Amino acid sequence: MIAAIIAYPFAMNFAHRAATLVVRYVSQEAIIATFTGLVVVISVWEGDILGLAVTLTVGLVGGLQSRAFRIHAGVLFMGYYVAVLSVPAILAL
Repeated sequence: MIAAIIAYPFAMNFAHRAATLVVRYVSQEAIIATFTGLVVVISVWEGDILGLAVTLTVGLVGGLQSRAFRIHAGVLFMGYYVAVLSVPAILAL
C-alpha cells in the first residue's frame, strides 16, 4: 500500500512523457518483437517445448478464427477464459 502511494504520483506525472518517448524513438517492430519474445520465454519456462507448441497452436487457431470467420478477439479471449473452467468439468463427467 505504501509503495502504491509513493509510485502513483510518479506514474501519473511521468507516464505521458515516457509514452511519448517510446512512441517517438522505438519502432513498432521492436515493441512487437519484445512482446513476442516475452510470450516465448514464459511459455518455454512454464511448459518446456510442449508449452511453446501449445502456445503457438492456440495462437494460430485463434488467428485463423479471427481472420477466416471474423470472430472478434474479445470473443476468443472469453472462450479461452471459460475453457480453463469448463473443460476440466466436462472431462470429469
